[in-house]
Formats: sequence, C-alpha cells, structure tokens
Amino acid sequence: MKVMMKYDQGIKKEEIITLEIPEKQLAKMIEMDYQQRLATAFSDEIILKRTALEIIEEWNKQEYNAWRRHHRYIEPHVMLFEKEGPEAFVDHLWEKEHQRQDDYDEVCQKIRQALKPDQAEMIIAIYIDGLSVKAYAHKIGDRPNNVSQRLKRIKISLKKILSES
Repeated sequence: MKVMMKYDQGIKKEEIITLEIPEKQLAKMIEMDYQQRLATAFSDEIILKRTALEIIEEWNKQEYNAWRRHHRYIEPHVMLFEKEGPEAFVDHLWEKEHQRQDDYDEVCQKIRQALKPDQAEMIIAIYIDGLSVKAYAHKIGDRPNNVSQRLKRIKISLKKILSES
C-alpha cells in the first residue's frame, strides 16, 4: 500500500512524502492501534479496528505534526500508537495554559489586595498584560505623562508595602 504523509515543517512547506508499506506491517500497525485504543477506552465503550487510511489520516492532522515535532528527538523511531499520542500532547499544552492562567489570576489577586483598585488595574495592564504606557493612557482617556507619574508613585508605595512585610 502506498501512503502519503504531509508534514508542516518539511524541506518545503506542506511537503508530501509517499511511503510503500508492506501488507504485514499494515496489519501489525492496525492491530497495535486497536490494542492501544482498547487499553485506553472506558469499559462500556465499543472500540472498532480502524483502517490504515483512518490511522494515516490522523497522522496528517496538525495536532500530530505538533506532537511529532516535539517528540522526534526524544525517541526517534517510536510510532504514534506506541506513545501517549498527540491527544496527550494537546492535553499537556492545555494543562500548561491552564496553569499559566491560574498563576496569572493569583498574581492579580495579590496585587488587587495590596493596592487601590485603579492602581492595581494600572499595574496589571502595564506590567503583566504588557500594555504600553501610551496605550493605557489612551484607554483610560489620560495623558501618558500623567500615567508615568502615577506608575512612579505606585512603585514607591509597593516598595513600602513589600519592605513592611
């Protein structure tokens, strides 16, 4: 069977590679895929064997290509069904993003507890969210010079708060 695989980051963008796979290897690939999916399925879930084309179509998805780029130098010759798969990689990325959001919320909470509401929002917008002084001044309808002066005063008050604790 001839298989066409598409990689996002090939020699040329969207490079397509054609592979000739013997029938015995296809049968082994289908069986391994079935066993791996069966092992991760819920007890009441019905799992059917997928065709080689369905498995290869999954490999051509962007999530698999991202997973493959990440794992290709760790264990170079391990196939999708012998590892945790691209779904686990996407889940890992989601967990990292969720953790970042939790950290962001925690830092913002601490800033809001230590400062007055308008001061806290200014610090969060400029130093954490990365908004420029000019953009923040435009957002609140003030001059950038006034915002800079307020930031200096807030820094002084934060130093006092931190030195007391």
